[in-house]
Amino acid sequence: MHFRDVLDELSRANKKVFTTYDVAKFMGKPIAYASLMLSKSRDVIKIERGVYAVKGADMYEIASNIVFPSYVSLLSGMQYYGLIDQNIIRYSVITLERHKSIPLDRNEIEFRKVKRQLMFGYVNKGGAYIAEPEKLFIDCLYLNVKLQVMLDAMKKANEETMVSAEKLEEYAIRAGRKTLVNKLGFIMESAGMAPERLENHIYRNYVYAEANGKKINKKWRIVYD
Repeated sequence: MHFRDVLDELSRANKKVFTTYDVAKFMGKPIAYASLMLSKSRDVIKIERGVYAVKGADMYEIASNIVFPSYVSLLSGMQYYGLIDQNIIRYSVITLERHKSIPLDRNEIEFRKVKRQLMFGYVNKGGAYIAEPEKLFIDCLYLNVKLQVMLDAMKKANEETMVSAEKLEEYAIRAGRKTLVNKLGFIMESAGMAPERLENHIYRNYVYAEANGKKINKKWRIVYD
């Protein structure tokens, strides 16, 4: 099989991000030969050692196929769903393993390690693995994205019926972090939702959503700015 045919086959298999081993296997050639073909090709871009992508592949697909399992979330996930207006150049990938950041073109792919119990709530969108809208907010709370950003995004997600209150509550409880429930309940209620189930799981100590917060919400026992 010719090298160009291999790339076409990989693209048809919805595998636009691949390893040197994948190419060698398709071609029935040694890895050293596949590596040489990849280094000479103008149709691929090198992501990191031994990992390549078909030129023109979507950044979400590239970012979420470097480490397995993994998926894109946080602000880059908000951008994917149109919940923020700013142009994101840092693509945040949730994974179980530590991995150094990768500069790519004018963007950066960063990897955020979480516990195994947090590795759920993501879907395959045309070869890219993306957090579900509900899991996106859980990740943002878990990894301390700014509260105001989440408030604005939750309001928009609720107005566009993009999120399910029941699934948000289920995912918050499943995440297993008590303080997360307080923050999510406050954000949901501020966005016009009724997180009744979360009221039974409120952490009784006050939770600082922001280090220098001065405002207090007594119901959700949260200190914010």
